[in-house]
Amino acid sequence: MKMKKWWLAAVVAMIAVGGCAKEETEQKQSLQGANLLRTQTSGTAKHAELNQGPAERAASYLRGRDDVRDVVAVNSGDRLLIAYQIPHMKRWSRKQIEKDIDQKLRDLFPGYDVVSSSDLKIFWKTKELKANMDNRRWDERKVNREVRRIEKLSKEQT
Repeated sequence: MKMKKWWLAAVVAMIAVGGCAKEETEQKQSLQGANLLRTQTSGTAKHAELNQGPAERAASYLRGRDDVRDVVAVNSGDRLLIAYQIPHMKRWSRKQIEKDIDQKLRDLFPGYDVVSSSDLKIFWKTKELKANMDNRRWDERKVNREVRRIEKLSKEQT
């Protein structure tokens, strides 16, 4: 009898540990708590600074809206790439929200070629680019090439 209780307790403990092991990967896949990645670039291999001021201003504007859940933005040269997520309950008016955001961003940043998207894949790619910008080997030319690749991908999906 004592052996059965011991064995039962061991099985319950293994199930509990096994169930909690996947929690971290599920949290990474879930974008509920994802925020804008803030990166500081002190320089690249060519010692040129990647000024992300316009991207930060665009992201802070969109974070202030109640119809946007999460934002990530990158700028390179005269290109401004902004990806955002719309809350689930606001998806009914998605087209109007996208149109309004795109027009407002073009008005706020007239000197930039603004590309905005609410597509989840574009959001992930932009977030990955923002994280890769921490890598000191990335210069503006490489960032610009990635922005153009993501921009091309966003135009394909629309």
